[in-house]
Amino acid sequence: MPENESARAGQLTRCASRPRAGFFATVLAGIAGLTLAAPVGATPVRPDEATDASFYAPAADRVPGAHGSVIQLRPLTGDPALAGARNYLMVYRSIDMQGNPVAVSGTLAVPDSTAPPGGWPLISWAHGTTGVADGCAPSQDTSPDFPAHDYTSMVRRVQERWVAAGYAVAQTDYQGLGTPGPHGYLIGTAEQRAVTDMARAARQIDPDVGTRWVAMGHSQGGQAAVFTDAQAQQWAPELQLLGAVALAPASHQGLGLQASQLATTAGVAGAVSPLTGGTVSFLPLIIRGAQTVSDLDTTRILTPRAQSMLDQADTRCIGQLRQPDSWGGLSAEDVFPHAGDTATLTQVLNENDPSTLSFTQPLLVLQGRSDTVVPAAATDAMVVQQRAGGQPVQYRVYPGADHRGVLDASFDDALAWVDSSFGR
Repeated sequence: MPENESARAGQLTRCASRPRAGFFATVLAGIAGLTLAAPVGATPVRPDEATDASFYAPAADRVPGAHGSVIQLRPLTGDPALAGARNYLMVYRSIDMQGNPVAVSGTLAVPDSTAPPGGWPLISWAHGTTGVADGCAPSQDTSPDFPAHDYTSMVRRVQERWVAAGYAVAQTDYQGLGTPGPHGYLIGTAEQRAVTDMARAARQIDPDVGTRWVAMGHSQGGQAAVFTDAQAQQWAPELQLLGAVALAPASHQGLGLQASQLATTAGVAGAVSPLTGGTVSFLPLIIRGAQTVSDLDTTRILTPRAQSMLDQADTRCIGQLRQPDSWGGLSAEDVFPHAGDTATLTQVLNENDPSTLSFTQPLLVLQGRSDTVVPAAATDAMVVQQRAGGQPVQYRVYPGADHRGVLDASFDDALAWVDSSFGR
């Protein structure tokens, strides 16, 4: 999530002050019992001549196939390409939460030099919140006119440091962000599939990419990285996941939603507004994500005014949603009816909280102490829960680093940890 994503800061702070593992419903690991597609080999595919208009929406009969296989690609120059690399724009196959094949877009950068023995080590990057509308997909950031350019261009500078350090970097747009279908915002298993299938697709595009990889993500992507750590090895057993790095991972969303709604019902929403950052701009994205796995009755969650603005999430990116003429102009009292019922939405969020996942691959969590978007207290609580469950978690914090600042502040530590994971 970009730095200005203050909508959930107070929600996370409030829930982090009372970490209660028993409150959460069991997280849907979501992949047990599914039949995995055949492994994707490291056979390069040829560039596609699709036009800009059709590239992100391949014909329906081209979408079915092995998850992690490539539908189409083309060389990429200029933004969002990374310096020092061979860059590709791709559309590849994944599977949605209903078991249907879907097309997913993303980018791949492979160092423009001779690969080491065993191929380039791979980082599959999960990005922070940009929105759920197709026009918010980071791979479409070709100029400063892109609505989230300030965030995505900054992330690319960090990714270029990884390329310079000798890593291939793949970045998914996630399911339904850029490509047809809804985006499962904060739906951990859907995000994991997109991140992992991107790793499979990378090897098909460029055989110089090795089979060993690490998942890495920031904010929304930090949550995705934890889910990837828990689920990816089963989803893509032919690849070797060495671990995951989660920077300022989103967590405890269900508790935060309950806190906001209960404060409104009690008539004290104004008292908690300093904790919530004074904005509810992320709620339409959260609702749209939850609707990909649950039949929500939004009229029971939202006031008529907020209900009438819900479809703005389908056309506006997060920076636009935060404007005064959009959700940024609403208070919690404008959004939640006093007799509202958020139980179903809260359940979806709890089921997708990374705090209660089980995993065997190591996880590195990195958090800025001055983060007002994902406060350190929330991440502290997540790590406490994970360690209480015996999960292999390392945790490092950075005084003075805010939500975006943690990307640069933690780079050296992240590099040392990832290098060590690869035995470099």
